Formats: sequence, structure tokens, C-alpha cells
Amino acid sequence: PEYGQIVCFCERVTRGEIRDALASPIPPCDLDGMRRRTRALMGRCQGFFCGAEVDELMRSGGEAHE
Repeated sequence: PEYGQIVCFCERVTRGEIRDALASPIPPCDLDGMRRRTRALMGRCQGFFCGAEVDELMRSGGEAHE
């Protein structure tokens, strides 16, 4: 179900993709690493709309919160 929750609308990155990146053998340690692995924060808005949510997901370890 997390693959149906879009976080970055510009690049169509889902919560599941971010969770998978955080669970990878070498997880991203900052927003730039997350940007390179998932393309989140790279769209037209440059992270204006999704930046806060991506940052919160990184801080919480990718765990879903509603």
C-alpha cells in the first residue's frame, strides 16, 4: 500500500520507494543521497512541496505515519 502513496508528485516517487531506499544495504545519510537514489526533490518544484515529508520520513526511518 505504500507504493500507492505518492510523496513527490513531480517525479512520482512513492513512500514505498523511499522506505526501500532507507532499508538498502547502504542507506542515504542525507537528503542529497535520497535525491540521487529516488529522484525525490528533483522535480519542477525542487523539493518545495515534498521536501518536508521526505525529511520527516528520513528522520523516522521510513515508517508510515498518517
